[in-house]
Amino acid sequence: MSYIGSGPLYGNYPSQLLDSSSSPTPVNGSNYQFPLTHAPASAAGIIVCIDGVKQSAADGAYGVSGMTLDFGVGNAPDSSTKIEIVYLGIQANSVVIDQTLGASDTDQAAIIRLNHNEIDTPLTIISTDNGVSAGPITISGSTVVTVNGNWSIV
Repeated sequence: MSYIGSGPLYGNYPSQLLDSSSSPTPVNGSNYQFPLTHAPASAAGIIVCIDGVKQSAADGAYGVSGMTLDFGVGNAPDSSTKIEIVYLGIQANSVVIDQTLGASDTDQAAIIRLNHNEIDTPLTIISTDNGVSAGPITISGSTVVTVNGNWSIV
């Protein structure tokens, strides 16, 4: 398949289906929260559909905090509806630096890649994914890293 510009970065968009067996948890009697299987970087990192109708985080229909989907006051769907969550990319806690290493030409491009050395938000490596990090890696505070696939630290 041809592309204009860069090709797709991800070929797998994991999804999660919630239904009446995934009853929401009321918080302070007003908001309703559902557990997520992945931790998106923000509400823009997922698509949420209720009974096939796409919801808008920008309009306040939902929010995300760590691995929790939060429907605001009065926005919680009842337990008979189906909620589909599509993850648009899994946060890898890494960054690709300018690969020219400060040189004005590209003779030395792609020699070094850097990754962060601290994980401070929940991270899940699903069973169909592999992760690679350059160590040492620090997992801060009570942050949870769940490895269902493979994670190599070199």
